[in-house]
Amino acid sequence: MRDLVVALTDGVRVAVSFAAGEADPTVVLADADAATALARVVAGLAPPVSGEVWMEGRDVTALPPGSRQIGYVPRGGALLPHLTVRENMEYLSSRREAVRGVTRDAFATLIYQLELGPVLDHRPHEITAQQRMRGALARAMMSIPEAVILERPDPAVCGPLDDLLVRIESRGGLVPAMAVFADRQAPPEGARTVVEAS
Repeated sequence: MRDLVVALTDGVRVAVSFAAGEADPTVVLADADAATALARVVAGLAPPVSGEVWMEGRDVTALPPGSRQIGYVPRGGALLPHLTVRENMEYLSSRREAVRGVTRDAFATLIYQLELGPVLDHRPHEITAQQRMRGALARAMMSIPEAVILERPDPAVCGPLDDLLVRIESRGGLVPAMAVFADRQAPPEGARTVVEAS
């Protein structure tokens, strides 16, 4: 993020500027509204007031979400309620022909790393909040993104998720990750940098 300025609903602006590492998780601490606004701008779901978002040496600020190759996990996960965890994971990858060839291996790896085996055939309302968040993270990773952004939920609801980004990044592809933590929550162990959005 280069001098990125994000507008909030009440007219307040949040400015962030930093370079993420190639493989280590990066954490941004911000108030809840700022965390959501920042995550949406990086993912391409909202435009910035000014500044740029860069991915792998290219400016993606003007690109739509589907062209950025950024996996996005919103607060709460937002799994499709009428689909099982398995169907949610397969949803995005089935729509992108470029990733179909690696889907089987990626699917098996994510199930193991995120401990989703027991809940694959359950719908979101039948599993815990922590399992829903892990399912949403797996769904984002199934599209084989160049990076993933995670809007961290309340740990009191979803339980400890501190090792998830490290697990995802150690799966072989070294996918960079950025987490935005609401309400000054403690960053996960192993995070490379903490940047406060203000």
